[in-house]
Formats: sequence, structure tokens, C-alpha cells
Amino acid sequence: MTANRHRSFTKGGNPLFLVPSKERKRLLQRERKLRRSGEWGDWERIENPMRFKRGWLGQVDHVRKNRVFSVLVRDVGSAIHLAISSLSNDRPSWPEMQRIKNELAGEGSTAVEVYPPQSELVDGADMYHIWVLFGPLPFSLFSNNSEGAER
Repeated sequence: MTANRHRSFTKGGNPLFLVPSKERKRLLQRERKLRRSGEWGDWERIENPMRFKRGWLGQVDHVRKNRVFSVLVRDVGSAIHLAISSLSNDRPSWPEMQRIKNELAGEGSTAVEVYPPQSELVDGADMYHIWVLFGPLPFSLFSNNSEGAER
């Protein structure tokens, strides 16, 4: 990789900057249109060729992607970790996150977003993370326990 190309890639850490400006603008307009319309397309499953290698990426089981989002799927024992990104790096809205959770983990599943202690912060990419839990939470939006959803 040349020095100039490396410098372009590191601008914001986004490989989209390797694409010519006109094409980058077209791709970002397409993403905005698809997000507005909700026409994301079907989820494709891509196996992780780095599975079982050292590091965080080796823990990723597979990737799910459609025309808007890419999601790294990682089983962490008590939950499934979904690491969500898009070409634009724009944060998914709450309804988009809910839809991703529903489509990849089921409408009956519960997911949480975590804001860790500063000492555990990892911010190496513009990805947004939710953990789909195996089992009920000790609290609910409806009451002080997980039985509130049945009311």
C-alpha cells in the first residue's frame, strides 16, 4: 500500500475514502435512500475466514449483511454480540437497531447496548454494539421485574 493510499484509508478509518469522490457520493446517497425507504434487502450470511484465529476477529462466527448494514455476529456465552456498521458510519437509529435485532435474533429476544467503564472502552471502529441475551432481564420497561411484558 502506498503512503498516499494508506493516508487516505486512515482518514477517519473508513475505507470508503479509497473510492473516487464521485462514486463515494453516489454510494452514500444510495445508502440514505435505502435507509429512508426501509428496503434493505435480504440478509446474506458470510462465513468468517478468520474464525478461530487470534484476536477479536477470530471470535466472530459469521457476518450478516444486506444492502445497508453489515453485522458481525459473535457468541460470547451468555449472549450473542451483534456489531453493526454501515458504509456511511452513521449511527443506526433506534428503530433500525430494533429491526436488526428482530430480523437476526427474533422478535421475542431482548438486546442491550452497553456503555462500559472508561477503563474498558474500545473504540477502534465506527460500529454499534448490542448483546442479545439468553434469558430475561432482571427488570423491564413495564415494571420492576421481567414479568411486566405479560401484563
